[in-house]
Amino acid sequence: MNWPVFNFRYRYREYFAEFWGTFILIFFGDGVVASTTVNKSNAPSAYLAITFGWGVGLTMALYCSMGISGGHLNPAVSFANAVFGKFSWRKVPGYILAQGLGAFVAAATLYGIFKDQFDVFDGGNRQLMGDQGTGGIWCTYAKEGNGKFFSAWSEIVNTAVLLFVIYSIGDDRLTPAKNHLPIAIGLLVFAIGNCTGWVTGYAINPARDFGPRVFSTILYGSEPFTAGGHYFWVPTFMPFVGAIIGIFVYQFFIVPEPKVKKD
Repeated sequence: MNWPVFNFRYRYREYFAEFWGTFILIFFGDGVVASTTVNKSNAPSAYLAITFGWGVGLTMALYCSMGISGGHLNPAVSFANAVFGKFSWRKVPGYILAQGLGAFVAAATLYGIFKDQFDVFDGGNRQLMGDQGTGGIWCTYAKEGNGKFFSAWSEIVNTAVLLFVIYSIGDDRLTPAKNHLPIAIGLLVFAIGNCTGWVTGYAINPARDFGPRVFSTILYGSEPFTAGGHYFWVPTFMPFVGAIIGIFVYQFFIVPEPKVKKD
């Protein structure tokens, strides 16, 4: 049956996949941060749980979206791929919008799930930082004492490593394990989080940070954008730089043997 709604759904299927893929990513990722924040009994293992949750969340999100949209789920990935001619510039705005909206809706959904527990945790007085702070659930903030320059450097390097290894995993000239891409990329994010992510919260994805940050202004006013000397620009813009560097380094230095076609 050729109904208009079906035509609309098919025409924009890639953007819907990016929306729901990013939704799943944030639902799992911010969800595990919320759980470990309000449940202080698991504090010693909280960071390990968070990094593992983000890795698993990305794996699930990629299984939902990769076969339709390529599973970008990250504005820096879409932008950098377009820079290197691997993705159409025409699709970039729609992908970024879908990713940001998916992240925003996921954050709002999680707030509805955890609201009562937040009230128990902070007495109904929402605080961005401090012992009863919940701001770190939604977006990233650098650790106290970490300057903006080194925070920006951390985001650039982590995102560059992310894109470099993703390109390595996805290059069938290097590895036959392409069917395991979602699992491998999920483990990659888990590894980045455990190795260097603690310093800044390893946004490495502007949608992952910006969408929930916008939502959190409903709870904390303008503070999510002014905190840390307007720190928000670091996780919002530096991943774009890192993504471009990561792809450039991969394409320039990793030179596989060309495939020889068999007669």
